[in-house]
Amino acid sequence: MLNNNNWLRSKVNMAIMLGLMSTYTVTAAEADEKKKGLEVIEVTAQKRSESIQTVPIAITAFGENDIQKMGLANVNDLGLLTPGLETNNATATQTSFNIRGITTNDFGIGLDAAVAVYIDGVYVGRRGTSNMNFNDVERVEVLKGPQGTLFGRNSAAGAIHIITKDATADNEGAIKFTLGSHDKRKVEFSTNFMINENMNFRGSFNSNHRGGYLEEKDSVKMYGNQRDWSARGALHWDVSPDVETIIRADYTDTNQQGRPAVTLNTSYGSGDPFAPIEYDFEGKETREAGGISAEVNYQLTDQMALTSITAYRQFERTNHMEDDGSAYARAYFTSNLIEDQNQFSQEFRVTQNGDDFKWTLGATLFHENITQQTHAHFNTRTFDALALVQSGADPRDILGLPFGMGVAGVYAQQFIPQQTLGQIMVGTGLSFEEVMGAIVSVNIYNPHHERFDNEGTTNSAAIYFDGTYALTDSLDITLGARYTYDDKEFYLKTAPTNEIIMPFDGIDNIPLAVAFIPDEATQENSWEKFTPRIVIDYQWNDDIMTYVSYSEGFKSGGFNTLGEAPPVEAETVKNTEVGIKSSWFENKVRLNLSAYQYDYTNLQQLELFGSPVPTYNLRNVDAEGSGFDVELIWQATEDLIFTSNYGNTQTEYTKWQFFDAEIANNSGVSKVGEPISGMPEDQGNIRMDYYFEGLDGQMNFHLSYAYTGDRTQDIDGPALAVLPFEQGSVTGLNDDELNSISSYGLTNIRLSWESDNHPIHLAFFVNNLTDEKYLMQTGGQAMAVGSPIATPGLPKMYGIEFGMDF
Repeated sequence: MLNNNNWLRSKVNMAIMLGLMSTYTVTAAEADEKKKGLEVIEVTAQKRSESIQTVPIAITAFGENDIQKMGLANVNDLGLLTPGLETNNATATQTSFNIRGITTNDFGIGLDAAVAVYIDGVYVGRRGTSNMNFNDVERVEVLKGPQGTLFGRNSAAGAIHIITKDATADNEGAIKFTLGSHDKRKVEFSTNFMINENMNFRGSFNSNHRGGYLEEKDSVKMYGNQRDWSARGALHWDVSPDVETIIRADYTDTNQQGRPAVTLNTSYGSGDPFAPIEYDFEGKETREAGGISAEVNYQLTDQMALTSITAYRQFERTNHMEDDGSAYARAYFTSNLIEDQNQFSQEFRVTQNGDDFKWTLGATLFHENITQQTHAHFNTRTFDALALVQSGADPRDILGLPFGMGVAGVYAQQFIPQQTLGQIMVGTGLSFEEVMGAIVSVNIYNPHHERFDNEGTTNSAAIYFDGTYALTDSLDITLGARYTYDDKEFYLKTAPTNEIIMPFDGIDNIPLAVAFIPDEATQENSWEKFTPRIVIDYQWNDDIMTYVSYSEGFKSGGFNTLGEAPPVEAETVKNTEVGIKSSWFENKVRLNLSAYQYDYTNLQQLELFGSPVPTYNLRNVDAEGSGFDVELIWQATEDLIFTSNYGNTQTEYTKWQFFDAEIANNSGVSKVGEPISGMPEDQGNIRMDYYFEGLDGQMNFHLSYAYTGDRTQDIDGPALAVLPFEQGSVTGLNDDELNSISSYGLTNIRLSWESDNHPIHLAFFVNNLTDEKYLMQTGGQAMAVGSPIATPGLPKMYGIEFGMDF
């Protein structure tokens, strides 16, 4: 167990001591001078616009300048810069975000994500569409810890809120071109204009193309390209002095190669994640996604406003992956996820910003329909290798074993009735070995395709209240609560589409299902939860605020996507946190610190389990975690700013649920005491910005270094009795029992120039300056056939940008 003795007491004492150390009187002159210091971002984490320094929540926010300066393209880029957030996704259409060790590893639609993503207040929860491009974005807020009161369902780990630019009365526009290595080509365009005195429009377009970055064996081609474009529009209508309406619409289209995968089996391929890759299937991912929303704000009184957000969103996506990462026919394995989703949401809220009492009362409705097809493509030789690997054979020896050794045993033990085998032997006079040899010989080169269909419907309703009352001029207390009700219907179906060909007269072919057990079922269940929040914050002076908070989060239960099973329990988390937000030395230094401890109950885990053919199953486990985040900004001079952050996360499983079969045959292996997979213990980032004049313009040199610590594998696959590589021999993996992914550090630089005389700007950038070799993911479904894969990270990339405002 993590050592939590006196945890809360020590953190409270630390926060109070820091506050007392920093108490001093601020004169009016000093307050005016501070305005020349560090920029303060306004956020809406509590459903009202506030300075990030006065919000008692652990938030990392990125404004428009940050997004441009650091070249942030989407949510996936935030992980390197945000303590407590891990992204590391190698695919745009099947993402998973991890906040403080909590994520969801299920690729199916039976479960929801643990990190909620919002765009302009609209929930976008599915993995297939949560990683959208930052097209004309004003700011991004990363809220860490349970946000169950204000953001609601499926924000048990935290929330990511993307706020796009609103239309204004200014007539303006901008265009930017990017050219770079690996055939990088990007165009960004935006325009804003006034239609009449009450109506304004803003539109933007983004087109992105990049070639591959991985060499292909015996080819001049490169693998791992990007191709996407997106468009966004906003219409702002001032209906009356007290009513405004904002209509927003967006669309994005992605069509590119799928996630790169390199086998670590030294017999199936090189086993080197950074050697030229080889494959027998070229992966591909596509996505069309979009939505429309209407936000109406009605100013009821000077201090009270009513907001309504009505939204409809939908997406279609495919993700056809090369799963084994090799060109070895005996390991051939691909999977394809095809999804079609649409959702409707409605939120009403009333907000009052009183002098002593600020509160928000709201209600939400959510309806979703989603279908998913899961396709598995392999062949009988793959099945043969799977049987051998699952029986305990060294995957590196598969290459030298005769075809049919594995599949013959599985056919006889699991698929062909003993009575049928006996009938054949009697009728033909052949021995058992001869009968099985004949069956294997006519099936060994057959292709194999299986399909699983799912359909889900979710209806959710919630009411919430969150209020902050000023007990004194300095001391505030916040009480909040939400009641959530989720009802889900789930349909699943799969049937054999393959046969074991029986080359004997009078013997029918036998239906064969390997990856998916034949099944059809309709399930329904509902979950409800009351999630409270309490915060006490103290404003020691204009610059120092400390807080203590307790909050709970909730993620509804769900269903096993690939097989009928009892619904898994809902996830719940109880989080305690203390923090300080402070500005020092006339707003030249900003120090924010938060420390937290949580207990997680019924964390939903998807795993491949079973023998000789493993299948996907869901289990509930318990976990706990603790850690702290530190963010420091120092304006050393008027022209030089240093930014740094660090996050430390300690997690471990505290209770492990065993499947019935594990209990029956005493084969279960508990992970109690092991860290939750996918989250590094240490993360850090250091940035420097130097501003200077030159070439008749203003220049900025930006330098950043991001460190990601060791982490355990984050693509779950079946355990292997024997590793197909020598432990410690793979670049990017540590020499330890868990074969954890090695730490790495990335250095980026950017030099930008903005003309004093013309509305133009230029920039030159280099990402991964030192060409660091690192891994994004390891493991995978093809571990079942002895082919764990690795996905290498991006190499050094560079380019130039040219932009013009008008």
